[in-house]
Order: sequence, then structure tokens, then C-alpha cells
Amino acid sequence: MQTMSWTKKAAIVAVGGLLLAGCASTDDVKRAQATADQALSAAQSAGQRADAAMSAANAASAKADSAMSAANAAAAKADAASSKVDALSDKVDKMFAKGLRK
Repeated sequence: MQTMSWTKKAAIVAVGGLLLAGCASTDDVKRAQATADQALSAAQSAGQRADAAMSAANAASAKADSAMSAANAAAAKADAASSKVDALSDKVDKMFAKGLRK
């Protein structure tokens, strides 16, 4: 008596299962196509929304860069003004000290 290996048995069972399952009906194919079409439409819509979001993010980044540039310019002007105030304060202190010595 000859025995079959388990791989041959598994292959026979798999083929038998496929034969029992039969082919997909036309309605099954139509439903699958409709589902695929819906998925494609949703993916395209998501891609368009992602592109719009990227565009908005790029615009926001440009505005942020502009605001940072303006803030840096304002900080530089404030530093310059602070230096002038310090110089004037020293000058007033010297004048006051000179007036007290007289």
C-alpha cells in the first residue's frame, strides 16, 4: 500500500475547496468593482485634500518666516535704542556728578 505525503493531501483538499466554492457570479464581480471604484474615489479625494493642506501649510510657513524677519528687525531696533538710552544715561550721570563737584 502506498501512502500520500501530507503536502499532496493538502493540495488535493485546496483544489477541492476551490472547486466547491465555484466561480464568482456577475453580481459579485459588479459589487467588487463598485467597492473598488468607491475606494479609488475616496483615495483621490483624500489626495486632493492632502494637497490643499500642504498648500495651506506652505503659505502659513511663508507668513511665519515673514513674521520672524519682522520680529528680528524689531529686536535689532530695540537693542540699538537700548544702547542709546544707556549712553544717554551715562552722559546724564557724568553731567550730574560734574555739577555736584562745583
